[in-house]
Amino acid sequence: MNTKKFSTAMNEISDKYITEALDYRKTGLQQGWVKWSAAAACLAVILTALLASLSDYLNGATPISPNDHDRFLANHYNQNILSSESAHPTTIHIDKQGIFINEVTALADAAFPYAWTDPEQYDRIILDRAGTADYYGKDLTPAYIPAGLSAGCGNGTADVVMEKNGTVVWDTAYLCFYHDYYEDGSPKLTEDIAATKGFSLTASRTGLLSDCVYILSENDVITSDIGGTAVTFGYRSMSYGPYDSQTHEPSGYYDMYVAEFNFEDIEYQLIANQMELEDVVTIVASIIYGNAEIVIDP
Repeated sequence: MNTKKFSTAMNEISDKYITEALDYRKTGLQQGWVKWSAAAACLAVILTALLASLSDYLNGATPISPNDHDRFLANHYNQNILSSESAHPTTIHIDKQGIFINEVTALADAAFPYAWTDPEQYDRIILDRAGTADYYGKDLTPAYIPAGLSAGCGNGTADVVMEKNGTVVWDTAYLCFYHDYYEDGSPKLTEDIAATKGFSLTASRTGLLSDCVYILSENDVITSDIGGTAVTFGYRSMSYGPYDSQTHEPSGYYDMYVAEFNFEDIEYQLIANQMELEDVVTIVASIIYGNAEIVIDP
């Protein structure tokens, strides 16, 4: 540190603060040791501002004026907190024993009520990535994507139907993450198992049209709690071909998991094929917890 830089940094402290500190000292001589405490506190504030200004000046930053010093200290504190959280992300532990799996019998799609929209009553539009993020208030891409899976080319867009007055009557966003794709963009089947490998994620603010049918009645389906969000997990063993021409037996079976939940006024449905349950739970948790580190405890 040279004399010129130190002198310049000292000049950033207003005379008003120095005068106030001296006044505290004079008052303290008359009113006792309580006022000395106030003077010490005032001097401490001055020293804090001085050190902050000096440090920023020596590092090439714009000096902070005394009038902004409280705001600077608050921002500096917040930046330290954010930096600390970024360097050491929150770790969320999820007990696998608390994840309940319901048996799925089928996936049903309800009839689309606006398949033949009257252009005089409704507008049907496709939102681009920016429009989709603005409509849903976030990027719908999960923070966790299992290794080996990649996003589909249409991810980040949404289909919306609205009345002429601007009221949205239906919306859906569809994202997919699979191991590979055909030239037309559809998910590719794996070589050893004639099925897709990866997951699709559907989101809607007005309510999803597809529905998962469970063996148990709606009142008996068990939900799992993830961060205060009730998530319904489902499972079905899926067959794949080629099928024996005589017995009609499949070549084998693969796992299909389903997860359905409502989070921040958005309804989600995740369908995963040829994936481990731990990955499915982690994907759901990453939608709820964001960039936190998710650990599934056995």
